[in-house]
Amino acid sequence: MRTVLSLVLAVLAGLLASLALAGARLEALVHTPGPLQRIAGPLSEDPGLRAALPGQVTSLVRENLPAQLPPFLREGLMDLAEGAADGLVHDDRFPGAWSQTLEQTRVEWVERLEVVEAGTAGSADATVHLHLAPLADLGVDRLSESVEMLPGGESVGRAVREGAEQALADLQDPVTADDAGASPLVVDLNVPDPAEVNGQRLAQAVSLLPQWPWLAGGAVAAGLLALLTAPRGRRWAVLVAAGGTAVLAGVIGWWALGRLEVTGVTGLARIAAESLTEGVRQYAVPDTVLLMAGGAVVAALGVLAGLFSRGRAGRRR
Repeated sequence: MRTVLSLVLAVLAGLLASLALAGARLEALVHTPGPLQRIAGPLSEDPGLRAALPGQVTSLVRENLPAQLPPFLREGLMDLAEGAADGLVHDDRFPGAWSQTLEQTRVEWVERLEVVEAGTAGSADATVHLHLAPLADLGVDRLSESVEMLPGGESVGRAVREGAEQALADLQDPVTADDAGASPLVVDLNVPDPAEVNGQRLAQAVSLLPQWPWLAGGAVAAGLLALLTAPRGRRWAVLVAAGGTAVLAGVIGWWALGRLEVTGVTGLARIAAESLTEGVRQYAVPDTVLLMAGGAVVAALGVLAGLFSRGRAGRRR
């Protein structure tokens, strides 16, 4: 009976340790800016993104030009807008705007998950929405700067800037706006796929991530209890069970990360979603390898301890 109980506790220790590691890494990804910046920051150099962004920003400017502008002036401004948008990705300010886009995307997703968990917004979803407001701001700045360089363009440039800033401000509340994902300012990446991941359960899981230290403490406690409970001469089995559980958890995590894929989106959304998915995979795969390697070492120590124990028992006979 003591042997069975010690093995159960050992398996629990391995499971809790694996969950604690995953929780710590995911909490850092979700609740701090650093990991996402390292994962998705290089996307600003992606040729596909650089080709898709100007059209998205141009569309945003077109929809938000002041209505009182005469048609001939609107057409001229759109020509300037296209030129400003085409040069957007080569602007020295672009990396900073992209960094702000990532941070706004992360913060808004966490806030929306809180709404999903509370069940206070019927149409809110748990997918990641890429927020282009900082890039749009940069596009507006570039457009205004282009207009202001023309003779008498200062007043027009000021009107364009004020109108665009007001329009952008009206689109800054995606938590309550049902059509936020359809706006050129907000791109729904369809990650995670709502057809495969329940939004409310995901929100509940994310809300529990800060509790990972308790899981780590529980793993230590369960491991110590397993060693104390195991009969003398059977403690090696505790190491084998705990290590084997960690190895299995690492294998399952590695397999699950390999199955991540992007569906249901095209264009800019697909480019960003695939980059984000691949970045998360690269971020998490080393942890699965660490689990497998660490678990294998613990299990191997247990096997060696078992062989040593049996050898010593044989010499006594």
